[in-house]
Amino acid sequence: MAAKDLEARIKALEKKVTRLEDINEITRLQRVYSYYVMHMMRDEIYDCFADRDDVKLRWLEGTWYGKKGVARYFGVGDKKRPEPPPGFIHQVMPIAGVVDVATDGKTAKGRWYSFGGFATPDQKTGKTNPGIVGGIYEIDYIKEKGTWKFWKIDWIIPLSIKIPSEYWSPAENLGRMLAEFKAFEADEPFIHGDPRFVSGYIFPFHYDHPVTGKPTSEGKKNAALLKNIKGAEKAVRDMFGLDDKKTRKPAKKSVTKSKR
Repeated sequence: MAAKDLEARIKALEKKVTRLEDINEITRLQRVYSYYVMHMMRDEIYDCFADRDDVKLRWLEGTWYGKKGVARYFGVGDKKRPEPPPGFIHQVMPIAGVVDVATDGKTAKGRWYSFGGFATPDQKTGKTNPGIVGGIYEIDYIKEKGTWKFWKIDWIIPLSIKIPSEYWSPAENLGRMLAEFKAFEADEPFIHGDPRFVSGYIFPFHYDHPVTGKPTSEGKKNAALLKNIKGAEKAVRDMFGLDDKKTRKPAKKSVTKSKR
């Protein structure tokens, strides 16, 4: 192979590797963002966006512009807006992603399904409305100082399913059930008071923020939550309208025998 041909091939491979690295970084950003949204970690979400005035959030309830718009929507720095209650959850997963990087490597576009469960408080009643949602994202990304960030987000929700709140089972219910379960020869027995069975507990991340490189805030948030475990469960039960500590069971259907 001639030297020129070899050089051209190396350059083509280098370009391909760069593009694949870009796609990998964008995919990671998208996935990490979804984990932050699960518990509405506002500061971490805010840092995923580009520092530009033409940033756009086109949600179904309205459109927000610029980094300041992102802050207003998510309540970053707003002391009047309380933190999400322990029962809040927005576990909506990004799947089937298709990412295309522009030829100049400075911008990219992505399309994702966004599917999962959510439980968010109603602004008027204070009660929680749980359900399942299936959305579609169309997202523009931009590289700032060598780091990929969100630039423009647009989405739609073709699928929305409501779940009766009385059938929602808080984490505490699972803890009680497992406490009664007879595990076979466990090397470490069940731990009563395990924070994993406290509503609102954020499972610790093994990685730092993909944009800032800083540790995330789940340690601080968990410490505040675990100071009042009983209060956290009471808040969840009030939100869902649950009267007792057991998961409500469906009523038995009566069977009417036909006369012959």
